[in-house]
Amino acid sequence: MPPGTIRVRFLGSEAYAYPADPNRMPIPLYGEQVLCVSMAAGASETSGVHTWYYTSIVNTHGNVNNAVLPFLQDKTISGTNYGANPIVKSGIGMSPSQLSFKEQDIVYIQPFQGDINFPDRFGSILRFSSTHMKQDILMYKQKPFWTGMKKGDPIVALTCGVKEARDGGSANKYYAIEDPDKDDAFIYLTSSQKFNGFKLAQKKLGDKVKKLNIYDRPQVIIGSDRLVFNARKDEILLIAKKDVKIVTKGWHSDMNEFFDTMLDFMEEVIKQNTELEKLHKELGSVAQANASSTHPTGVGPSGPPLNAGAFIKSKTKATAGASKTKGIGTKITKLKDVIKKMKGH
Repeated sequence: MPPGTIRVRFLGSEAYAYPADPNRMPIPLYGEQVLCVSMAAGASETSGVHTWYYTSIVNTHGNVNNAVLPFLQDKTISGTNYGANPIVKSGIGMSPSQLSFKEQDIVYIQPFQGDINFPDRFGSILRFSSTHMKQDILMYKQKPFWTGMKKGDPIVALTCGVKEARDGGSANKYYAIEDPDKDDAFIYLTSSQKFNGFKLAQKKLGDKVKKLNIYDRPQVIIGSDRLVFNARKDEILLIAKKDVKIVTKGWHSDMNEFFDTMLDFMEEVIKQNTELEKLHKELGSVAQANASSTHPTGVGPSGPPLNAGAFIKSKTKATAGASKTKGIGTKITKLKDVIKKMKGH
């Protein structure tokens, strides 16, 4: 049988029903009603054989979490071994026994006129909506969590775990609404919308960054307690026409400003390093000259200086310093070349 096949009960019989849409598979709970249609059995080798397909769950209670009607399991079935192929795993007169489902008080998430929404049983939603003007939403129980200046501009929002929906209290508040400051995780695809109640993890975003309550052009916003981008086989590309900002608890960095400043600094360090290398060589030459030259003495003819060893030691240090300075300069130059290659054209 295809994945998602369920067993359904009609007034006098039971049968298996396949998902009618292979791309959409609402898995019903024990005791829920589903809409069924009889269509040709694709797996049959005989013409004229039909089978049952189910399309969707009937909204019997107006409850997003479940639509179970427990009393329906008490219907008798003639000519069917109910005990061998039960529709529910429970005894007669008992509530349906769900395999892994736990009933929760989940609040419906506010729909807006024209929306195409896909809420689930557990407080998450995929919303296809648009900008609704302030004067048009006065009668809604909950207002959109976004605003905009052009009516009808599209917005798509995928939210996992709408907190207000999962907090319960459906008998009192009836509708919930997404909240980017409280929901577990979300992705927003916008066209011209702004977000007034959106708190970012850090306040300092860098120079000339428009905040979410001001920026009104297309953008993608991703939020959660943690974001993991795992490129298992290839690169992660962060490409921006203008700049890339990196903000942490202790730092906020503009890539353009950081690398331009770093490149200027390295070029200045290379110049100073070259001068320092020359100075080391000059000191070595002076020390060598002093160590080998003759000097008059107070008790006899001229000869090498008494502290020639000290001059030779100074020369050795100067030679080593020049070599080390040159090595540092080579490394800095290579790093500078790498940064120059990173610079955009």
